[in-house]
This record gives sequence, structure tokens and C-alpha cells, in this order.
Amino acid sequence: MSLCAIKECKSGSKSNPNTSETFVDSGESPIDFDTNFTRTGNPSTSKSFVDSGESPVDLDTNFISTGNPSTSKSFVDSGESPIDLDTNFTRTGNPNTSETFVDSGESPIDFDTNFTRTGNPSTSKSFVDSGESPVDLDTNFISTGNPNSSETCVDSAESPVDLDSNFISTGNPSTSKSFVDSGESAVDLDTNFTSTSNPNSSETCVDSAESPVDLDSNFISTGNPSTSKSFVDSGESAVDLDTNFTSTGILFDNDPDGFCMLNRLPPAFIDFLLIKGPAQPTHEDISSKEFPKDKSGRSFQVAWYWKKLPENTQIRRDWLSYSKIRNKAFCHHCILFGRKGQKCWTQEGFSAWSRAVSSIQLHECSDFHIEASLRFKMRLTALPILPLLEEKNKQEKAINREIVKVLIDATLFLSRNCLSFRGHQESLKKPGNRGNFLNLIDMMSKYSPCLASYITQLEMSTKKPEVNFLTKNSQNKLISSISNSIKSSIKNELQHSKFFSVSIDSTFDYSRREQVSFVVRYLQMNGQICERLLALKESSITTGVRLFKLFEDICSSLCLDWQNYLIGQSYDGAQNMRGEYNGLQSFIKEKCPTATFIWCSAHRLNLVVAKTVGCSLDAVDLFGNMETVYNFICNSKKRVAYYEEVQIKYSGTKKNRRLKRVSTTRWMSHDRALQTVLETYDSVIDTLDYVRKTEGPDDHSVGHMCGCLLDYLLSKRFLYTALWFQKLFNVLAPLNTLLQTSDLDLLAAVNSINETKKICLKLRKDESIFHHLTKEINSFIEDKKDLEFSEFKIVRTRRKKKMPGELNSDESIDDPLINFKIQTVLHSLDTTLNYLDQYFNNSAVGIYKDLSLFSIKRMIEIKNNLEKMPDDAFVEFCKIYSKFLNIDILKSEYLKFCQIYKMFEETTALPTSFHRDVQNSNSDESDNSEEEIVLPKRNPISVINACSMKNVYKVVHDNNLASVFPVLHTALKIALILPVSSASTERVFSKLKIVKSR
Repeated sequence: MSLCAIKECKSGSKSNPNTSETFVDSGESPIDFDTNFTRTGNPSTSKSFVDSGESPVDLDTNFISTGNPSTSKSFVDSGESPIDLDTNFTRTGNPNTSETFVDSGESPIDFDTNFTRTGNPSTSKSFVDSGESPVDLDTNFISTGNPNSSETCVDSAESPVDLDSNFISTGNPSTSKSFVDSGESAVDLDTNFTSTSNPNSSETCVDSAESPVDLDSNFISTGNPSTSKSFVDSGESAVDLDTNFTSTGILFDNDPDGFCMLNRLPPAFIDFLLIKGPAQPTHEDISSKEFPKDKSGRSFQVAWYWKKLPENTQIRRDWLSYSKIRNKAFCHHCILFGRKGQKCWTQEGFSAWSRAVSSIQLHECSDFHIEASLRFKMRLTALPILPLLEEKNKQEKAINREIVKVLIDATLFLSRNCLSFRGHQESLKKPGNRGNFLNLIDMMSKYSPCLASYITQLEMSTKKPEVNFLTKNSQNKLISSISNSIKSSIKNELQHSKFFSVSIDSTFDYSRREQVSFVVRYLQMNGQICERLLALKESSITTGVRLFKLFEDICSSLCLDWQNYLIGQSYDGAQNMRGEYNGLQSFIKEKCPTATFIWCSAHRLNLVVAKTVGCSLDAVDLFGNMETVYNFICNSKKRVAYYEEVQIKYSGTKKNRRLKRVSTTRWMSHDRALQTVLETYDSVIDTLDYVRKTEGPDDHSVGHMCGCLLDYLLSKRFLYTALWFQKLFNVLAPLNTLLQTSDLDLLAAVNSINETKKICLKLRKDESIFHHLTKEINSFIEDKKDLEFSEFKIVRTRRKKKMPGELNSDESIDDPLINFKIQTVLHSLDTTLNYLDQYFNNSAVGIYKDLSLFSIKRMIEIKNNLEKMPDDAFVEFCKIYSKFLNIDILKSEYLKFCQIYKMFEETTALPTSFHRDVQNSNSDESDNSEEEIVLPKRNPISVINACSMKNVYKVVHDNNLASVFPVLHTALKIALILPVSSASTERVFSKLKIVKSR
């Protein structure tokens, strides 16, 4: 079925005047593609122009005769489309009849450049169930049906075709059934875009046998890819312009009329026309068996397809193309590759048959035609090669993707294990230390054929390849790409969490450069607390101003709104960090008042330990000798080897231990050094005795050092001091480990410190503590029967001069045990308690007391008695975060939440025992036990953090109570995100040292 009918701009009536049944039962849509006008009948009805008295349409520019004025039913129930092409006015139907355009399915289309009239706006049934195709070729706008009707183009099998270069309107977008089950073929020849059915409908092109063909140079839309019935039983002529296949039909052929007016042809359509060739119909292809004649009786001749050469041989003109629709000749080559040539051969068409022979000869000798023909021949020759090149390109891309996947896995493996990438000799052709990356890739190539082939190709290549995935630059790009991916993931999580806190620290690394690490703390989508390294920057200047500039740059690069959503900051005790005036925290807090500064709890505890281990002479001698033992044994490989052999002798199957160094910067290093010496006590004594006997005679200084160390280690003074500090470290070490955990919240940290204070205070008040210590020492001595320990030395104390005004003189303590108890045991406890109070003064941060209300015990107390709720609850907390929290709403939601917390907690988590005797349980004791934190002797991982806010927030998050208690949910998020320590920044430096030293 032909899409277009021939129309000439000067012809008057384009029907057959001898028959009254022209266009009968044809469903024809005669569309004129002339640049001036178009004549469009009703394509969807089989009775178009039947019994209508014919619609003589006058295309003259002066007037139009529309219908028989003597009948009162002109254009009534006729399905006629009276079209007025005059630029002045339009006459549509008989104005004397009240049935004009009513229930007629009429499409009165006005092609005037000023306006368009579309049906009778007063009837609600215009274009309803009419199968009408109102087509507007005006360059200004398109009107498709009555906009007041909700059934426009619904179930009409309509094909609204728009050739305008501006836009396309296809159906009523307000109906969900536009082009649904219609068998419609909406074709767009616009070079910009194609609108195929209603995008809001879920049934677009489903089971409709639809073939929306797009000739745009960007894409081709061929049916609905999601349905398996597209192009099934449709009778549709869906033409695919791809170079691989063509669905034969007559919707699109090589007739120049279909593409000569297009400004730009898509590559796929050019390939189609290359294969199809020019349109050269013969007399048999014409319905009347002869070509149409002009006014002078001349017509197109088939003989013009051939050119006679001087040697009387004929060759076909493969460029000459004839349009049956326009009755004009075109140049097939110039349309495709010579648009700048004569318009009569590329766009308008040639129809001056009287001078056709000379014009054809003149055109085929022109320069632009020869150039277009050469381009045509070159493109036709290369046409079979293009699919092969495309297929080869696809294979190369697939192989490269497999290679890059292996390289990404290798990069992630080395990064996770803190291993370096580079080596000394990074050449595949030369042996040597090629580095971890290349060696790992070489090993993985045994299990990856693509990678093995690629490496072999690089090794066999004699010249430098254009692209090499294994060079140092490629390694850096892989690392950078993975880094950007991680940063993007962190950025997305931060945007979801909104609130975050920051920890910053600096160090002088292994390569003698000052490194600054930035760690952020936030809540993940699953409700878990997370601390992530955001950046690691090098800065030779670490003043507060410089660090603040680095902080701003990093937040700006990741688009973090820190001035609104930064709620906390945690640093160590350096003045450039925590300085009140010129410290980093002061500059941040100046622009972001909600950024509460919290001094790192782990650093503060380390300061407490440092003060404790230097409070007495016994403590100084103990840890000084621990450092001396480490240096004396570990500085000689022979002594270390003997020390390890002796351990096997005494410990049997136990794993060998290594002596630890006492460092002032390593947290709890005193505890680890002391613990190692006590666990390998026999091995240390045996090693020192062996060195004294073997090396002492030749080196007197070595022998003297061994003797001094043995005298100290084999004394009760050492045992009392060592076992006492071991007992004290058993209290402080679990707290130190707990404060370094990344998911610890501020309330749990404060309660843990308070519990540690209680334990130390209990030891201080316990009069029997020294008696228990003596028992442990006696038990230790009994286990070492083969060793002899010296007693405490009685040291004569110097009498102090009695000062004026003193009534009594100082009494000297002659008993060494009592002196040790006072000067070491009690003094160390007093020092610990004093500095715990000094460094962990909760009054410095007023929100600590408000956060205590989120503990489980306090919530249960308030549930049982609402009067226990403090009057000034959450005052300090809401004062700092006033732009996020309303104190009245927070109190109200908090009281309601206290009433239902236990119920949701029991439904969220399984009970520890299903068959526990309820009568034997004491609810009061269980409530009180939730507040206590048990600090095991040497298992800090099992510390029960029962008072943590995480348990409360978990109930809110898991039960989706954020919509019920929004302000309480926000308060809990802020409380959990507040930082506890900057231990994560210290861990970054430890990993950095491993990477740079290995």
C-alpha cells in the first residue's frame, strides 16, 4: 500500500472524473509531500469518498469549490475531508445545515499558515470513534482532534503522521489508551526525534502489531522490545533500515520522494539505499502501463536509464532515479552524497521532459555529480567491510573488559592487604623484581586466557604499544578509579545520613613527610555506625589555619554541607587541634556552632596511664628495666634465638612470645611489655644467665648488665611492683580497647569511664588489697622453687629537718612493705583517680547529662515514675542543636517512647532463654545490671555495652518508628554520630607505615 499519492502544485482535481468510485474501499491516505500543500483523506475508513458526490478540491491559489451548494446535506455523514489550501480563507461545508461535522468523523484541516480549524468545538463527539486522521503540515503547530474529548484517537487505528521539522503530536497524552491495540504505524521522518504513542501508558505498542519506524540519525525504534508479539500477525509493513536485514514491504522503498526533502540522512538509511539502488520503474511497474504526460504530451522514457558509449555499448545509469509519486527524475548519488548540487536533481526533482536528454548529459558531466558518484562507489565497495570491522571492535572491547576486571581484582587484593605495587624492574621482557602487581598479574594469567594472550602479545611486541594496561600510569589510574568509586560511595552514604562528624590528625610518616588524615563518622542506611577514611593529604605546615583550609577543600571537593550538618569534631590534645583561639576546632566552630568538640578519649586515657607509670620510683625502675631487657636481648640475633629456644623448653606447645618495647607514644605499651615478661619469666631469666656465662668473660659490660638485670628480676621488689601494675592494667586495658572501637557511642564511653573510676575507687578503699597482692606473690614464688628471690632492702631514710611552726617531726617508715604500699600502691591509685577526674571531666560537655537519659535504665525508671523526668532535660542538647530539635516535642516523644520501648525491644530480638523460670527472676536486679559494664580480665571484646544508645536506636530503626517519633529519631542519630575518639586516624597512620615500609 503506497503511503503517498502524487500531487502537483498546479493541478486542479486529482481524482478520476470519469468514475464516481475513486478511492473506493482503499483505505488510502493520499498525502502530498510537495513543499506547498498536502491533501489528506480519511485513511482509516473503507468508505472514504463513497457516495459522497466526490470532493472536487481545487488547489488553485485563487479559490476552492467545496461540494454541491444545492444540497442541504453537503458534507454530512460523508466522511469527506474538504481541505482549503487558499492562504486567505476556507469554506468548510454548508453553513445552513445543523448537522455539519456532527457525528461525521470529519477532519476539516486548514493548511493556512495562520491558524487551523479542527472540527466543531461545540460537540463532545468530534473525532470520537471516527478513525479520522487530522494531519497538519503547517510549520507552526499541529492540532490533533478535539482537546475537550477524552477519547481522541482512541481505538481508532489512526496514523497521525507529522512531517513538520519542529515537533510531533501523537494522540491525546491524557488518555492511557492512546495507540493501544490500534495496529497503528506512527512514522516520524523528523530528524530530531520521534514520539511513538503515549509515554504515560503502560500498554504502548503492546500486542498492537505496531511498527514505529524512526528515520532519525540517532536511533531506530522497531516495535516494543518487551513483548514477544511485536510484528506478529500485524499485516504491518515494518521496514528496518539496519544493514543486516530488511523486512520487505512497501511502506518505505527507494522512491526519491520519501527521502529527498530530508536535510540529513541517517547512516543506516544510507546503507539501505546503497543496497537498494536507484528507483528505475518500467512501464510494467506503472498502473496505467505508461508514464504520466505533461501538458505538451511528453513523459519520462525508460531508455534514459541507459547511456550509449562511443563503441556502441550501453551501460545503465545507476544514478538516475524516477519517482512515481512526483513524476520527476532525481540523481540517486547526489541525494546521498552531493546535497550541495543542483536542487532540481536532489530536492525538487527534474520534470522538463522536453530537454531531458541534454539535461541528463549535462548533469552527469558536472563536477559535483562526479564527486558524489565517486563517494557512492567508494562507500559501496567498503559496505561489506563495515560489519566485519564492527564485529572485530566488539570482540576487542569484550576482551579488554575481561582484562580490566582481572586488573581491578589484583588492585583490590594488594590494597586490602596493605601491599606495595611497584618494583625495581617493571619490564615484562627483563627478569628482576617487577613488583607485587606485575608478579600477581603474571600468576593470574595462568587462569585467564584473555590476560595470558595479552601478556604474550606485549612480550612479543617489538615496538611500544599504543595502550598498555600494565604500566605504572595504568596502575595509578586503576588506583585512582577505585579511590573515586569509594569516595562516591561514601559521598552517597553521607548525603543519605546528612549528619556527620570528623576526626583529623597528622603524623611524620616513614618517608619523612607530614601526612594529615581525615576520617568521617556517620550512620549507614542499615543503622550501623561507620567511620571511613575520607582523604589523606600531605602538608608541611600543620597550623590551625592551614588544617582548616585543608578541611574546607576536602568538604568542597565532595560537596559536603559541613556548615549545616557537621555535628561533632574529635582531635588529640595538640594545641594546633584543640586550641581555644587558634586551634582547628575553634575555626570550625566559628562557622558551624553545632560542631561540638570532643577531646579524643583514647588520647586522654593514654595520658592517665603515662602519669600513673611515673608516679613512684618503683614504677620508674620497673618500666625502665623492661626497656633495658628488650634492648639487651633483641639487639642480638644470637640472644633472640636462644630466648625463643628456651621458650619451647618451658612452654611446650604454646606459641612463642616476643619481647615488647616500652614506648611513650604507643598506647598501653607498658601493659604489653610487662605482660610479656611475666608470661616468659623463666625464659628471660634463663637467657640472661646464659649470656652472662657465655659472653660475660669476654665483655665485662655485658656481664655486668646481665648481673644487674638478674638481681632486679630476682627480687621481691620487682614481683610486688610488677604484679601490682598488672592488676591495675587489668582495669585500664579493657577500657583502652573499648575506647578505640569505631562504633562506640558517646554515652557508652562516658559510662565505661565512670565504671572504671568506680573500680579504682573500690580498690583504693579496699584495705585487704595489699594482703591479696602478698598472697599472689607468695604463690608465684612457690611455683619458682628453683629460683631464689631477694627480700626488700631496708633503706635508711634521711630525717627531714623540722621546720619552724611544726609541732611534730615526720615519722620515718622502716618497714619496706608498708613503704611500698604507701609510696607505690596507694600513690598509683590516687594518681589514676586524680587524672581520670581531671581529663574526663563531664561538666566540660553539658550534653553528657542529657545523653544519659537515652540509657535503658533511665528510660525504665521514667516509665515507672514520670516524675523522675528532670525539669531541665535535654536543655543543653537542644540548645546546641536547636535548628534540628524542638525541646517540647522531644520531651513529649521521649515520654511516649519510654512507655513502649520494652514492648518493641522484646519483639525485635529473641530472648536468651525460652524456658526461664519467671518467678526466680528479679526484675529490679536485671534493670540495674543493664547499667553496669563488666570489664573482664583479659577479654575486652566481650565487654557488655548494655547502656549504649545503639540498642535504643536499633529498636527505632528496625521498627520504622522514625515516622512516629521524628524528633526523637533525629536526636538519637545526632547522639550516635558524636565522636568518641580519633583512634581511626591513628590506624590510618599504622597502615600507611606498613605500606611504605614493605
